[in-house]
Amino acid sequence: MEAQPSRRVVVCPRCGQPVSYIERHRRNGHVYYYAVHYLGYERAPDGRVVKRLRKCYLGPEAYTEVSRTHGDLGLTFRGLLEGGRELEYLEDLVRAIEAKLDSGQASPDLAGRLEVLAGRLARLAERLRERAASGGQATEVS
Repeated sequence: MEAQPSRRVVVCPRCGQPVSYIERHRRNGHVYYYAVHYLGYERAPDGRVVKRLRKCYLGPEAYTEVSRTHGDLGLTFRGLLEGGRELEYLEDLVRAIEAKLDSGQASPDLAGRLEVLAGRLARLAERLRERAASGGQATEVS
């Protein structure tokens, strides 16, 4: 069991309370994360003062079983705490579509569907550029 101190106030996705720190547990070759909430101190029946904690399970580091069923796409699903995983998923999906195209397995309607998605991604990229130019303020969804 390893404790990882948090750098900023993090809100628990399970209960909505502030997280004191994140614990990382390793079991049977897998890593699992828990949000630890500090609840204060209390006196035990034997007179000792003990720290009160509550833990919320956040999930595994990687979803190995689910990833196996999506092996044809080259996806490895990652846990909640891994930042940037959505971009890694997009990159993996692009590689999977390229592989389908190269092997001749792409369906005829793929080009049209990709054009629609490309347009959405282009609009999203523009919104991100606008947000960066305005100093990080949120922009309206159109």
